[in-house]
Amino acid sequence: MTEQTPFPRKTVFLLTATGAIPFLGLAIAMAFLDAPTNSTAALWLQTYSAVILSFLGGIRWGLALVSRGPKPGTFVLSVCPSLAGWAILPPAIILAPGPVWFLAYAGLFALQLLWDLRSGEVPSSFKPLRLGVSLVVIASLIGAWAVQAYLF
Repeated sequence: MTEQTPFPRKTVFLLTATGAIPFLGLAIAMAFLDAPTNSTAALWLQTYSAVILSFLGGIRWGLALVSRGPKPGTFVLSVCPSLAGWAILPPAIILAPGPVWFLAYAGLFALQLLWDLRSGEVPSSFKPLRLGVSLVVIASLIGAWAVQAYLF
């Protein structure tokens, strides 16, 4: 299923690349804004991370739906990013706020990236873009961890 139907490459590139802007912008905002606005930027970044993890899981669900002979495990795995992102929000925001949650989100994005890059269901022409944007996202989250750990 690696090369099924063509997709609008320019549109996909533009939307995928612009999806990384909030990660970069909010991590930078955390570094340069004064309290309490920097904490608000951190909250928005964690929330956006959960939303995008859910979106990535939804992509995998959709790919499984249109594949020939999808495996039940693919559907199970495809809901894990949204559940994990959602499960992190209460402790990150209310119960035990701290920088470690940015590393948790970065780890989840790294796991999703590895799954997508190794998958035959994800179009091979999309994988380089997926890799580039994911590295920006992961670096932004690690940067947010460093900002909150050392500058807050």
